[in-house]
Amino acid sequence: MRTRLVLWLMRLYPKAWRKEYGAELAEMLRARPLTARVCSDVVLSAMWQRVRAVEPATGVGIGLMFVMIWAIASIVLAPPPYVWSAGQAHNEQPALAERIEFVQKPLRSEFYVIALFALGFWTAVRGRQSPGRAAMRAAVIASIPIALVGLSMLTGVLDYTELYPGQTPPAFYERGMFYTFYKGIQQIPGPVPFPMLLSPLLRLPGAWLWGTVGGSLGRKFADWRRPPVSA
Repeated sequence: MRTRLVLWLMRLYPKAWRKEYGAELAEMLRARPLTARVCSDVVLSAMWQRVRAVEPATGVGIGLMFVMIWAIASIVLAPPPYVWSAGQAHNEQPALAERIEFVQKPLRSEFYVIALFALGFWTAVRGRQSPGRAAMRAAVIASIPIALVGLSMLTGVLDYTELYPGQTPPAFYERGMFYTFYKGIQQIPGPVPFPMLLSPLLRLPGAWLWGTVGGSLGRKFADWRRPPVSA
């Protein structure tokens, strides 16, 4: 029983960490009583090592994914009106709510762009992988909730309604559980579920671009910090 518990506790740690420090920790655990406090300390330490082992691209992607879930939930529960000023050109119209742009047109969302730019910058400073690829990875992870919403629409699990410029969506208690899709934003043609289902692929070029731009600045910053080579 004791040996199995030690093995279970060790598996909580990342593989790379176990390879370097696992034997030492396992020996320490076998040599002392495995009280509840000792086990809880080991579990908390393992969780911290898991967090440290997460690549920045994965961490940023998960963070953006949670923001995406919040934005989708807020659109379902309380969609904002589609503000439109008659007589003004399309490019002069008021911007949509930040949460709408974040979901449907992320490259117009300052928060989304800054996150990918910062990820590219930090990835280049660390010098571990391509900044563009890191940003693409984060974008794919962040787009998972949108793709799932699109799949739910396509299979009939979730109903949706299309909102056109100048329209105001009905209250939640009047319409029930619907996703409101804001038409008129430049997008690929076709039924609403398809752009959302293909969202992870459609966001890759823009993510690569902003990750690369941030990475270019990050490399310059890393070169500036590097001490000059003495002759």
